[in-house]
Amino acid sequence: MQPGSRPGFNTFAIRSTAVIAIPFILLIALIAANAQAPVKLPPNCVCGKLDAPVRLEIFSDFQCPACRAFYMETISQVRKYYAPAGKVCVIYHEFPLKMHAYGRKAALYSLAAQRIGKKQWLAVLEALYEKQARWSLDGNIASALSGVISAEDLSRINKIMQDPSIDKALTREIALGEKKGVTGTPSIFVTAMKREQPKAPYASYVVWKDYIDSIVK
Repeated sequence: MQPGSRPGFNTFAIRSTAVIAIPFILLIALIAANAQAPVKLPPNCVCGKLDAPVRLEIFSDFQCPACRAFYMETISQVRKYYAPAGKVCVIYHEFPLKMHAYGRKAALYSLAAQRIGKKQWLAVLEALYEKQARWSLDGNIASALSGVISAEDLSRINKIMQDPSIDKALTREIALGEKKGVTGTPSIFVTAMKREQPKAPYASYVVWKDYIDSIVK
């Protein structure tokens, strides 16, 4: 362009395109970053990822013998063989039944443990099921957890349990179960290939294995 001359149409077009392109590139980069960001798992996720082909949501009572059997015989196997392969996600919800004297107390311990870490929570969850016969006699859950987690973590859990928000969290869990029509435990809800299925019946691991294998080849 000669000195003193005015910029032509092509010059303005190039500049306008550049102004539009920069925000567009930033938008694309932002979308890509969000797409790659991992989805945060809820604190009550026992294993797996939320985008797994099969997701099991279980409403359970720690003092319920059937809930204990389902966890020990079925969920433990699902954790071992299916979750590491990205095939199944398992989420547990607290739903203590009024008929069990210490079920609510155990649920509060579980919710409090979730707040200090997944490792501690899983240790508490497994101990509550494994030692169900022991603490169900007198409600001495702290004694049943002694040696399962550190004394420091147990002290932290006991302190957290005094927080009113823990009781409110349990109330919300129970309300969620009631909204979904839960009347007994374990109540199992399945989402398969992103489609929620009707409430599943209580069944053995062999049955669940066949079902999962039929979905995830």
